[in-house]
Amino acid sequence: MSTVFTAPEWISSESQYKLTVSKAYSESVLSRANLKRDSSASLTFENEEQVLEVVSALLHILLKEGGDNHWFAKLPSHEQLMKRVKHLFSNMPQVTEESQAYVSSVFMNPKVLTLVWTPVQPLQQSQAQQGIYFEDSESDGEESIAESNLPPVALRADRAASHEEYLLTRLRAAKARVEAEQIRMQYFEATGRMPPDSEDEDEDEDGDESE
Repeated sequence: MSTVFTAPEWISSESQYKLTVSKAYSESVLSRANLKRDSSASLTFENEEQVLEVVSALLHILLKEGGDNHWFAKLPSHEQLMKRVKHLFSNMPQVTEESQAYVSSVFMNPKVLTLVWTPVQPLQQSQAQQGIYFEDSESDGEESIAESNLPPVALRADRAASHEEYLLTRLRAAKARVEAEQIRMQYFEATGRMPPDSEDEDEDEDGDESE
């Protein structure tokens, strides 16, 4: 199973660790929270409960992966980590359409756990989900479509087509019989006897019947 966090990177100038969240997890709904702008146009979270769920799940993963990989000598409990969480936006978008954010990285020091949120535009609903809208073809102002000048298509009668196919099949069979007869005669002239299968052959000569 792929990990969610990269190995901690020590940033000596800030005296803290940095853990980057994998792209796969960042792009999933598990790491996303809705945003809004408050009365002063500042970017903030729309639903605090949603944020708590995202953070809680992420910290559970951090504790597990940190323990499995022995990244830290000792980590606080999940409850203690939750109390140390601080949120930070990586940028402050100017457009109101950006209404979601995901956790892109985590900074850790002994006192504070800073989650860096990256604002993104919400996924657009595809055309297939929206449905296709057709305008009324009889609405006012619509130009009528001119009829084609091509001649009408005449459909052949099924009986006539079947009869034609039947005659072509008979013609091919007749040619095959003529060629077979020529080969049998050549065999007889060369060996003095008829081919072995000619005695048992019982050809249907109904090709001479009138149509």
